[in-house]
Amino acid sequence: MDSLKLKIPPLVLVVITLVMMKAISTLLPTSPTLANLPLLLPIVLVGIGGAVMVAGVFEFRRKKTTVNPMLKTASSALVSGGVYRFTRNPMYLGMLCILMAAALLWNSVYALLGCVFFVLYMNAFQILPEEDYLTELFPDSYPAYKARVRRWL
Repeated sequence: MDSLKLKIPPLVLVVITLVMMKAISTLLPTSPTLANLPLLLPIVLVGIGGAVMVAGVFEFRRKKTTVNPMLKTASSALVSGGVYRFTRNPMYLGMLCILMAAALLWNSVYALLGCVFFVLYMNAFQILPEEDYLTELFPDSYPAYKARVRRWL
């Protein structure tokens, strides 16, 4: 299992998940309940997701540390301000919002399983290794931050 950790960049995982979700939404029945939701809902979710991701990137740039999760050795600062006061993973949270918007847009309850897959995969293969690394890099401040701020929301 360790060999899979940090192997798929999160943006690539989002694309893979979107393709999987689209296939599911095409093959399985749509939901009349979701079809009756206003189109504004997925648009708002994309807007929120994009804003949260941009806010996360902005804080990383402000602290002059890497945004690329595959370059853990380039991490130079613990980012805990701005949007990071509310979530430890705003970029991943934003990606999840976009995935949820796609499932709603495609009127597929089954496609929402892609969102579950994304969260489970990210927790196991991306976020836990990042947390282990940050605990090593910032042994005093990261555990305190982790105790104060939730992983997703």
